[in-house]
Amino acid sequence: MTAGTEPGRYVHSGRRAVGRYTDASRNSRIVPTFAYKALSAHGQDVAAEVEATDRAAAVRELAARGVCVTDIRESGGRVASLFKQAPGQRLRVRPKRLANLTRQLAVSLEAGLPLMTALEVMGEELDHAPSCELLKRLGQRVQQGESLSDALAEHPNIFPPLYIHLVRVGEAGGVLETVLSQLADMLERQVELRERVKSASIYPAVLLLVGIVSVIIIVTVIMPRIIESLGVETFLLPWPTRVLMGFGDFIGAYGWWLLIVLIIAVIAWRQLVLRGAGRPAWDATKLRIPILGRLTRQAEAARFARGLGILAHGGVTITEALAVVQDTLQNAVLCGAVRKLAESVKSGESIARPLQRCGLFPPLLVQMVRVGENTGRLDEMLLRAADVHESEARITLDRLVNVLPVLMILALAVIIGFIVAGLVLAIVEFQTTGFGA
Repeated sequence: MTAGTEPGRYVHSGRRAVGRYTDASRNSRIVPTFAYKALSAHGQDVAAEVEATDRAAAVRELAARGVCVTDIRESGGRVASLFKQAPGQRLRVRPKRLANLTRQLAVSLEAGLPLMTALEVMGEELDHAPSCELLKRLGQRVQQGESLSDALAEHPNIFPPLYIHLVRVGEAGGVLETVLSQLADMLERQVELRERVKSASIYPAVLLLVGIVSVIIIVTVIMPRIIESLGVETFLLPWPTRVLMGFGDFIGAYGWWLLIVLIIAVIAWRQLVLRGAGRPAWDATKLRIPILGRLTRQAEAARFARGLGILAHGGVTITEALAVVQDTLQNAVLCGAVRKLAESVKSGESIARPLQRCGLFPPLLVQMVRVGENTGRLDEMLLRAADVHESEARITLDRLVNVLPVLMILALAVIIGFIVAGLVLAIVEFQTTGFGA
């Protein structure tokens, strides 16, 4: 911007001034802003502002840009985002945002933009600080002479092995934009399935929570007051009523301890089962649950087929592709099966035979792999199989969404019916025998 720039409103960036309005209501840390006058590398007068921790840092940054500073002074401060990433800080980018970034980069490259320019333009347009920092780091590595795949490999928590390997294949074959477009398609499908699972779990979770809270209120507050109004001794009550009264007394006496134990159990479950040594056993159990097991097999089969198909289409050897794909599977049992499959292929077997022998993947996938091997169109058949299994996974998920709430409603109906029976039996017994008189 020019010398008339309002302090704290616009920020000068390397090659040109970029207007970025700072909203102080969403931030909390002041970064000094320095107004400066200088001569550019072409001898032109420049008057703008720069952000830096102090005056010396501002001069060093401008000198690195090739700008000769003639006058610089602190003009105010801009409120810096709390989410601004430090240079060495580990970045976190969600899968949905990663899919969007991949799609934008693919479109930019297909439009003819050079890779560096595409990364810079995307970084200027985004308003998500971690994504901007990620693109900045990638751009710096590419500018230093590294390939994009090597730059991506420095962020393994964001980019899975399959992503990095496919980008490397695209770079080697000169079809990076095509590979990125395929990656964007794959990521968008995975995000769509994940979002559908989350959406499907909201209603059952709310229903379960409301049911538990309602039962606790009934047995700890409502029922004791009704029994107290009848003036009945506990030992004279019918056994369903005594069970409910005992449960209510237990909740009232040890409720907080139960809550603490529940929190500890959830944490232990996450650490030991979902992320620890118990993961294979839990994954094997999920495969045996009727609807959930079918959904898991179909989703993992689609992920396996699409990853292997894209790699095979890019010219990667099957053994190398299997080693990459196995790291993308989320079920430990199926991941182990793919590992054994890779060993069988190395020993000279075809893919279809050990795939069928393990008995964990859908028969349709096995048949399509066999057809692909026999016709020499393995990559095409794998991608078709991925489409089929993704469609089946969506159908199975819809079925699960319809069945799960019904099962939970039935369970709550049984519980509520038992509570009502306990109350009714107590009232009937009181009216019949009059033992409360």
